[in-house]
Amino acid sequence: MRRPGGRDLARVDQALLRLRRMWDAPRGIAHEGGVVEGSTLLVCLAVADTAGAVGVAGVADALGVAPSTASRLVARAAEAGMVTRNVSTTDPRRAALELTATGTRLVEASRRYRAARLARLLVDWPPRDVAALADLLTRFADAFAPTASDRSGQRPRRTR
Repeated sequence: MRRPGGRDLARVDQALLRLRRMWDAPRGIAHEGGVVEGSTLLVCLAVADTAGAVGVAGVADALGVAPSTASRLVARAAEAGMVTRNVSTTDPRRAALELTATGTRLVEASRRYRAARLARLLVDWPPRDVAALADLLTRFADAFAPTASDRSGQRPRRTR
């Protein structure tokens, strides 16, 4: 299999740098007369998108952060009234997270906004090109997904 060439890699790199601004989470998101932290939305999306019961470890895994960071983010989301922390029915030492009605509305509003934004950007694209973009971008994202060891919070050992 041929390795990607330098020019193509540079084009991908530049495109990703330009796209970063589009997907950066804002510091605050207007929602139902208040402002919600971007990290709170990410916690809500992680809870909504995780099949079955989800706890802090599941949020850490979904967001690619250390468990201690996820715990702080979950605490903020709970304080904002977006998620509730209950005792897990399978392990009383763990928390089970659920979206509140407000958190569910935040997730739904976020999904509608992002879908409308993408639809505006891709309105002139032929359907086959949109499908190809979806396939290739999904493949790229899957290859990029961090492994559990990447999220352990430990720094890689230096080799000599």
